[in-house]
Amino acid sequence: MNTLLPLRRSVAALSGALIASAGAFALFAPSASAAEKVDDASLSWSINAESGGGAYFGGCNFLVAGNVGDLKSSHVWTADEAASVYKTTAGDVSITKPNSAGKQVAPTWADKCKDADGATVNTSASSSTHNQLNFAKGTGSVDAAKGTADITWKGEASVVYYGGMTYWTLSDPHLSIDADGTGTLTATGGGYGADMNDTTKWVKLKDTQITLATFKDAKMGEDGFTATPEYKGVKVDTDGGMSPQNTTADGWGSFPQDFVDFQIQTGQSSYWYSSGGQADVRKTADPIALSWSAPEEDPSTGDEGEKTGDVDVDVDVPTPEDPTDPTDPTDPTDPADPKPEFKVTLSGDSATLGTAKENNAGFSASGTLPTVTVKDTRTESSAFHVNAVASDFTGDAGSFSGKALGWEPKGTGTITDATVGAKVEANNPGLGTSQTLISAKDGHKTGTAEVKAALTLQAPAGTAAGSYSSTITITTIH
Repeated sequence: MNTLLPLRRSVAALSGALIASAGAFALFAPSASAAEKVDDASLSWSINAESGGGAYFGGCNFLVAGNVGDLKSSHVWTADEAASVYKTTAGDVSITKPNSAGKQVAPTWADKCKDADGATVNTSASSSTHNQLNFAKGTGSVDAAKGTADITWKGEASVVYYGGMTYWTLSDPHLSIDADGTGTLTATGGGYGADMNDTTKWVKLKDTQITLATFKDAKMGEDGFTATPEYKGVKVDTDGGMSPQNTTADGWGSFPQDFVDFQIQTGQSSYWYSSGGQADVRKTADPIALSWSAPEEDPSTGDEGEKTGDVDVDVDVPTPEDPTDPTDPTDPTDPADPKPEFKVTLSGDSATLGTAKENNAGFSASGTLPTVTVKDTRTESSAFHVNAVASDFTGDAGSFSGKALGWEPKGTGTITDATVGAKVEANNPGLGTSQTLISAKDGHKTGTAEVKAALTLQAPAGTAAGSYSSTITITTIH
């Protein structure tokens, strides 16, 4: 049965710095739908730690937005040369890396080889910038109920190793996920062939369809998923490669076969499978994050349920309202004979982000989302999805996008096979588009699940001083 649970909550504010302000919070339960078209899907992937690690020559490995083109030879890029080819944005493609606060920011040519703490990366196993490529505005179709997706992005990104001595380009990635959780991420690979043993080699490569990643157990929510590509235990034929594959060390594995075959041509082959080197651990494929906006639903289609609480917080004089009683007096359930039910409630009466601090990217603040509790004792254990989206932050001084808000959910409880949503970085993509808080498939365990989420806000530089608020809308489908 569909249930409408309206909630109100404060989510943010800015007064010289950011302070919490009054806001609203609503919980709806529209009916699940069939496959829907999407046109704003976002894909983020750091590929692996090696693609941001220190190189034995040329400084480091790094990512570039767009197609670098033909630089005529295998050589380390100069600063003058990089001025025209090193880009962090190109159309709907961008390159970011985490800073010391864990926020994704655009690197510069000067700091592209520095990690989040500002240290220059080196060849040790734990050293990497963890820079990532981001594709936006993907189009296609998704069916959250079936767990399927088919999405394509337009754009190009270049993967540069050894400071520029070898690089290749991936174009127009395509993601396909089947109902059994298997999936593939493919793209067109191109670039130039190089050889570390013969630096005079420079051959234009034929555009080739390559498999960037494969998945066995992709778990898709209503508005995205995070999945780790297969790598560990994957065997590969390295005939013609720089080194044979090592299959005895812990964590051995490989990227897909056709991917490695392509990299044999680029001169990067052994950087994409375990070869027995000290930095093999950096080659393991990193998780891929995918998100899209869930279709707009009409809240009037739900049946009105109970109100769980109000919170008003003022910048200068806090005046929180008394929370309403979350207990429904018309539902005298006998504890000795509890009725099967599905219920989502919010615990706590404050989501203040406090006073923000100014940083290089603007203003940052943090807080905690009140605990969201899912109680599901239905005998059929039907699938459910709990999602959230934040509206734009508005105030007398102006506004900024709801994507400035991010979160990191953590879950506990007896519904142990439920899946908690992935960490969502502020502005990448942020909560301005619908994100999964928790979900479970048909036949899941009964009981309760509690989800807490650490909230982070990164308001843009130049935001005018003032009080701002946003509305977080939580949607549940069951």
